[in-house]
Amino acid sequence: MRARPDLLPAAWPLVQPWLGADPPDDATIDAARRVAHAALNARQLHLTGTLRRRDIDLFGPLLVKLRADGARLAAGQFYTPGHIADALTIGLMAGVEPGESVVDPAVGTGGLFRAAAQSLRAQHIDPASMLWIGGDVDEVAIACAAVNAVLWQLGPNVVLGVGDTLTDTWQTAAIAQRREVLHIAERLHAAAFAADVLGTVARLVDAASTERAAPNPRT
Repeated sequence: MRARPDLLPAAWPLVQPWLGADPPDDATIDAARRVAHAALNARQLHLTGTLRRRDIDLFGPLLVKLRADGARLAAGQFYTPGHIADALTIGLMAGVEPGESVVDPAVGTGGLFRAAAQSLRAQHIDPASMLWIGGDVDEVAIACAAVNAVLWQLGPNVVLGVGDTLTDTWQTAAIAQRREVLHIAERLHAAAFAADVLGTVARLVDAASTERAAPNPRT
């Protein structure tokens, strides 16, 4: 997320336990370790570690398994299998031009975004040339979509927001938040660069001063 500060607010539910003021407890650390071992044993790196990661949404089925059916039905959450998402987007993405927007107001973990990106690649269009806008009422699903946006290489123009698309102005709020975060990141980057330059200058001055103060062996 350091390389993508624009996605940090969306990904925060997944990042916060590790970067928050209170460090994760031993139970959380142990659970994370066991999940990592299970992923390695299931050879998940063969998916996430290669371009095959573009072909699958690992987070979608995971959330389905973690949540009770009643909770998902109450929230109106349904996971769209990958092959169905692929079939849906073939017609939707036909004739799309670079620079256009792809909008999903019930994006979930981003399954339709993945399928749309693959459809674009089949048309020799770089998904990074598009604007991706997705919203959902589930902040955890949005956090997963933020991670997926990086895995699927959707590019730098991804806007994700939490809100009810029927009542909330989530899209306007998400765009404004992204703009503010990028502005802050730019200022921090400039400040860090200035500090690095000043540090280099200080080291050069100190080295020059030390060299001048050193006794001349010829005298």
